[in-house]
Amino acid sequence: MPGLGEVIPAPGSSTDVYAPNPEAVVVAIDPGHGGCLDWGVPDPSRRGAAYSEKTMTLGIAREVERLLSAQGVTVVMMRERDEALAGDDYPDLGCTGPAWRDVDGDGQAGFEETGRVRTRDELQARIDRANVARADVMVSIHINSMTQNGVVFEIAATQTFYDDETPWGVDGSGVLAGAIQADVVAALDPVAAYERQDRGTQAVAYYAISRQWQDGDSCETPGDTWCKPHRALQMPSALAEVGSITLRAEQDLLVSESGQTAAAEGVYRGVIDYLADRSQAVRYDVPDAVDPPPSPDGPLEQARILPVGDVELVLTNRGMDDWPADLELVAGWEASELPYLPLAPNRLDALAVDVPSLGPGESVRLVVSLPVPDVAGRQVAWITLRGPAGSYADLGSPALQLASMERSSG
Repeated sequence: MPGLGEVIPAPGSSTDVYAPNPEAVVVAIDPGHGGCLDWGVPDPSRRGAAYSEKTMTLGIAREVERLLSAQGVTVVMMRERDEALAGDDYPDLGCTGPAWRDVDGDGQAGFEETGRVRTRDELQARIDRANVARADVMVSIHINSMTQNGVVFEIAATQTFYDDETPWGVDGSGVLAGAIQADVVAALDPVAAYERQDRGTQAVAYYAISRQWQDGDSCETPGDTWCKPHRALQMPSALAEVGSITLRAEQDLLVSESGQTAAAEGVYRGVIDYLADRSQAVRYDVPDAVDPPPSPDGPLEQARILPVGDVELVLTNRGMDDWPADLELVAGWEASELPYLPLAPNRLDALAVDVPSLGPGESVRLVVSLPVPDVAGRQVAWITLRGPAGSYADLGSPALQLASMERSSG
């Protein structure tokens, strides 16, 4: 094994996805909706759950997972089956799933008249899963219902959404959305025996892909401060409405194996195209970090626990360009009972370690000292690369976060 500070060559591969080092890539896939209470768009033809949005999105997502995994990529699924992560226990409607969790920390959990509390907790659980995995991208897969003012339009269309207000919005999420849109349209049109529309991409900050809530934000409901996530995604993302459930021929196609395979191929190709054009990115790994124990309530995911003593890091270049020679590794601490930090601490200091200029797919092992601040309570470290143009976290490469201890479940 190479010694500390020595460059570990990129393994190289013949894969479609980031050929220099596909195993360094992590893709988060969100099959939209799921669980007893959330069918997404129910079957307009009243043929049952197999024809609902939640079932079709899961089938497409599983095929995307298969395609990416076959190339050596790590795939993090937001849900593996017809389930809800934040709870699904409402016997009045015949739902006896897991107990409710207050995942987003607003002091509320469960299913109430508007459904907003349940939805926010569920989406926050999925956001947390992608963030803690430090995914390169997150793609949320949906099937649209083409209606307006109660009128159903029997139209087939593909449209992809992104948020342009994050630091990586236009150059990251916007490019990802454009690639997915083009590739899904190109994959579905040849297998559709009817006319389809290409509705392009649009910057719409749906909750699952929205930027971080900020001081000064307001909501349509007076006094509401939860219309944007308080822990938002920390990587480029897109929400793909791959097709339409309200045209029966399109619904039948997206239920079929051939239709789901085509839609999945489009999403897969979109991810490939995005990664092939991404210039700068980083992956951090800490072999000795400890996974915190599962929490009985609240958030399901949280930062790993800092190992005792000096910390060995493995940094991998996940971009297509060489790293510049003047990068530095910076870190800062913040006292927090949140599962991880939604934003960087106010102060980030350079660590006493040299970061070599790595080529695409190359890695380096470094040892750094991260003394925990001598104050009571849980502390979370935020570690990122920084260059003349700013932090890699602001480019959409999630920072490494390590906690001094597990968070309180209280």
